[in-house]
Amino acid sequence: MYGLRTKRFAYSFIVIFILANILWNMVFRNNQDFIKWGGVAFQIVACCASIGWLTSTFLKHKGQAKSFWLFLGLGVLSYLTGMVIWIVNAFILNRSEDISYTAEIFWVVQNGFYFIALLLLMNAIKSKLFTIRYCLDTLIVMSAAITFSWIFLIYPLLNQHTNIQFYITELLYPVLDLGVLVGILSLLIASNSIFSKKTTFFLISGLLIQVIADTIFSYLKMTNSYSLGSINEPCWILSILMIGLSGIYHEPFPTKEPITNNAKQSENIFIKYLIPYMGVLLLSVYFIFTLYKMYPVIIGLVVCILLVILRQIFTLLENDKLVKDLNNLNEGLELKVKERTNKLVETVNSMEFLAFHDVVTGLPNRRYIQKRLSQAINNSNVDQKKIVFMLLDLDRFKQINDSLGHSYGDLLLKEVGDRLVKSVPNEVVCRLGGDEYALLIENTDVQKIEKIASNILTTLRETFYIKGFELHITPSIGISIYPDHGCDWDTLLMKADTAMYEVKDNGKNNYKIYNGTMSMEPKMELESSLRKGIERDEFIIHYQPQISLKNNEIIGAEALLRWERPGQGLVPPLDFIPFAEETGLILPIGESVLRKACRQSVSWRKKGFSKLRIAVNISSLQFKHNDFMDMVSNIINETGANPNDIELEITESIAMGPIEKNLAQLSALKQMGFQIAIDDFGTGYSSLQYLSEFQIDHLKIDRSFISALEKSEKDAAIVKLIVMMAKGLNFKVIAEGVENETQKTFLQEIECDELQGYLFSRPLSVEDFETLMESKS
Repeated sequence: MYGLRTKRFAYSFIVIFILANILWNMVFRNNQDFIKWGGVAFQIVACCASIGWLTSTFLKHKGQAKSFWLFLGLGVLSYLTGMVIWIVNAFILNRSEDISYTAEIFWVVQNGFYFIALLLLMNAIKSKLFTIRYCLDTLIVMSAAITFSWIFLIYPLLNQHTNIQFYITELLYPVLDLGVLVGILSLLIASNSIFSKKTTFFLISGLLIQVIADTIFSYLKMTNSYSLGSINEPCWILSILMIGLSGIYHEPFPTKEPITNNAKQSENIFIKYLIPYMGVLLLSVYFIFTLYKMYPVIIGLVVCILLVILRQIFTLLENDKLVKDLNNLNEGLELKVKERTNKLVETVNSMEFLAFHDVVTGLPNRRYIQKRLSQAINNSNVDQKKIVFMLLDLDRFKQINDSLGHSYGDLLLKEVGDRLVKSVPNEVVCRLGGDEYALLIENTDVQKIEKIASNILTTLRETFYIKGFELHITPSIGISIYPDHGCDWDTLLMKADTAMYEVKDNGKNNYKIYNGTMSMEPKMELESSLRKGIERDEFIIHYQPQISLKNNEIIGAEALLRWERPGQGLVPPLDFIPFAEETGLILPIGESVLRKACRQSVSWRKKGFSKLRIAVNISSLQFKHNDFMDMVSNIINETGANPNDIELEITESIAMGPIEKNLAQLSALKQMGFQIAIDDFGTGYSSLQYLSEFQIDHLKIDRSFISALEKSEKDAAIVKLIVMMAKGLNFKVIAEGVENETQKTFLQEIECDELQGYLFSRPLSVEDFETLMESKS
């Protein structure tokens, strides 16, 4: 609060001022007028300086001790008031000495203000019980002090003076001062973080000097040897200035110094509890010394009292230790709770982000744009402009992805997303999945949307530079408009999809706005081909090995569906699985895949591959179907497969369904012996609730996270977080899409359990997989 120069000035002022007072009294000791008026001037200046410092401290302070400094200043003001009254009566009005008792009342009130200051401070920083205990401690000390005053001062004076009542206030000064001093010491020892060391020193020194000065004054007054210029007067001045100086050196928020010496800390605590009993101890010693010859039983009584006091002190010390241990335990628990809460918040935030964003491009996903489109439709009215939904598909992306690898494909997808955002900076751009993007443009018209579409075509036609390769790609864009083409998500998506296929059928690299003449024939043709493929059993399974990161052994294989479409060769699942789910054809296809995987498991077990686990993907539509459990049970009975050798991979979307039904269904599958895995973890609807409640064996980290490990610290942190969380829930973790040693090393470092990817092997036919297994055995 105060600068260093102000503190040094105040300190220097006190030293010079006290020396000047002492020198004044020495020089003019034979001139009572100079002594009288000089002493008065010094007293008034000291009080004014101290009141000024304490008032400034009160005004600047914002903490718990604010009221303390106010009443401390009022105490000094009370002393100054008493001094002024005494000066007027004694030196100006020349009244009799008894009139000065009015001044002495203010000097007694000075200590009253000090008491109030301490009570307010204790109540603020401690508690009401602590304040009551402080009052009792102070009363104990004051009782002892009054007793000794009676023995050594009051009683002897009663025998010498008949008007002892006139000296009562003088006798009260050191007793009251001692009570305030004990209160200050008790408070500071009980809480060593209230004041700084210098503030504590000046405050205690000021009160201690006041006790000494008042004691000297009382003694000189009782013995009729008091005169102006006595040594007690410089002590009074020094006491007042030291109390004011404590305010200057007070800091609002002092730094609490750590106590590293346990012995010293224990010593301070012992002193804290010993202070109120010091008076009892002294009285007891005096009592024994006086009466032990006359009444020997007194010794035993006093010793018992002292032992009881000692026992009480050690009981309090033990309580302090227990409270300290409890506080340390609470602090540790609070810290752990805070750390775990922060981790949980980070996890929830990460999961929430993943639920509405695509991990490869960082763009919003299908769920997000669907929500935004619904909001836009609900907030629109007839007078507003159009709402446009634009669907964009990348031409030839599959060839680039297959020829260069997924890492290049992911970088290309991200760069496409960045260019789209720059093309329409104030609109919603999202990635639906694969190489499909969607744009939501509100409050627009046909002319504006055609301009935007043309600009996107021009932007995406420009060369992409990906890891030294020059890549060229073009988009096919389909556009639907609200309310012209539909009033909900499904309708607008279907119309935009129809327009996009119209573009592809007419040479790609263009855009079209949907109109009623456009045919849905492409999708109808695909559906017809899929139905024929199911009837003709055109679907085959390839198996991709799953490797243990502990010993590099093949411990499982994922069954991956391929479509041998006549005239087109092997069709990857991304080209037909989404449509199969949309049309419900995934049900017979999924049943066929599970049956073939179970038969293959039986075959491999007969060939000696007894420890091989086969993972089969189960679509959310399959899992939710009423006949799913019967279908699984029938396949097991039909093929004779051991459920322990089969792992069912389900998606996170099941968490959106009826939780009780899903829990019951998963529990039934576990009882049958199946292992359960969450596939593509982090890319769909993520909920910590189902992770804790569902009976899960594996979490499969989606390949999009793994491919981004080397170029994104955030993705690396997410992978590490998923593994850490899975370990905490006692799940095993398998990483998909591992393509290089760097990724493998990272996964080993974070203690991932298994990997799957091109680093070890591509998906293989049954024959090639068996050859691989035999070579590893």
